[in-house]
Amino acid sequence: MELSVLALQAVNIALWAIDKAAGGALEKAGVDVRDFLIQRFQGKLEIRESEPKLLEAAVLSEAEWDKKFQEDLERLVNKYQQIQSTSVSQSTESGVNVNVNSNPGTVIGQQIGQQFFR
Repeated sequence: MELSVLALQAVNIALWAIDKAAGGALEKAGVDVRDFLIQRFQGKLEIRESEPKLLEAAVLSEAEWDKKFQEDLERLVNKYQQIQSTSVSQSTESGVNVNVNSNPGTVIGQQIGQQFFR
C-alpha cells in the first residue's frame, strides 16, 4: 500500500475508533489501529480529532524510515478493511437494518434466480 494512503487510512480509522465504544469485530480492529498509533507516538504526539493532518504526517514520516512500523500498520489497516467489507445488512418491516455486502450465504427474502418459495 502506498505510504500516503496507508497514513491517511490509519489516521481515519484511529480517529473513528476514539469515539466508538469497544464492541464487535470492526470496533476492535479500529481500536487496534488507534492503540498501535498511541503506543508508537506516546510522549511525542497526542492523537486528537482536531489534528488529523499532523498525525497523518507523523505516520507517513515514521513509515518512511521504519519498515517494521509500516508492515505492522498495514496489517492492522488491511484487517480493518477486510472486516468492514464483509459486513452484512438487511432492512425489515420491523425497522431492523442489516447490511449485506459480501455475505457468502443468503439473506431472508433474497430472491435466488427464478426460484420462489410459497
